[in-house]
Amino acid sequence: MSFLAADDEPEMETREASPAHFRVKIDSFSLLNKHGIDKVETRQFEAGGYKWRLVMYPNGHGTGKDDKAGYVSVYLAITNTTALPLNWEVNATFSICLFNHVSGNYVYSLGRARRFHALKQEWGFMKFISKKDLTDPLNGYLVDDKCVFGAEVLVNENKAVTECMSLKSVNKNPYKQEFVISNFSRLKEEWVSNEFTVGGHKWTINVYPNGIGEETGCSLSIYLSHVVSNNRPDSERVMSRFTIRLKDQSTGLQHHQYSSHWFLASDSEYWGWRSFIKLSTLNDPKRGFIVKDCCVIEIELAVQAISS
Repeated sequence: MSFLAADDEPEMETREASPAHFRVKIDSFSLLNKHGIDKVETRQFEAGGYKWRLVMYPNGHGTGKDDKAGYVSVYLAITNTTALPLNWEVNATFSICLFNHVSGNYVYSLGRARRFHALKQEWGFMKFISKKDLTDPLNGYLVDDKCVFGAEVLVNENKAVTECMSLKSVNKNPYKQEFVISNFSRLKEEWVSNEFTVGGHKWTINVYPNGIGEETGCSLSIYLSHVVSNNRPDSERVMSRFTIRLKDQSTGLQHHQYSSHWFLASDSEYWGWRSFIKLSTLNDPKRGFIVKDCCVIEIELAVQAISS
């Protein structure tokens, strides 16, 4: 026995349990071909709040002129669609199965998730099983000219959240601003810049002159902070690309850090560096980061995307 694996053919597994939603027993299977019955539609059954039926083609369907008679095609079809709302769609994971009279087990197609809608109301397998395998008495699928098919259908309730992302061209000349921090040695725990606006959002620079957390007493800590705005949806997020620089006022060189981050509009969120620069380097008079008890910090910031 062989079940081929392709887009129109199922991968199969064996289970002891009978199908949860529907079974159909076909007596005198050979008479379907004898009487020229090419299509069999079962009665409706309910699963997940919707009506379904199995549609079977004993001599194959859509498998090509040369080989269609060699397979049985089986499909799951959604029915009673006139009762559904306009532009309906139903997402469902389903399995189609066949009973083995000898072993007492079922062979199931592995579950497939598919979207049923007005233009696609049937999903299934053109080559569910070859007629040779079905009719071979050693396989146990057709006994006394009787066979049993079945179906399980799990409707996936659509609770997906839709996000709208608008990408903005990165400005070749992003926003830049310098902040001069005077009396640096007298600062206490935190220095906060004045608010500035970029991309319709407000921001601040937060400096911890003696560091925070595990870097307290070891490093200067610097963060970009997004300021909460009541004019923005709670779900809105903003992607910013930013560079913060600490200027060497003696040589004109800079110590800088670069980052990108998604900020949530409903949150006052910080993003930056706990260890921006070591305090030993910052306070080294040969380096020029602190001159006349002043330091100069520059922010370069561009908003790249907004999503909601």
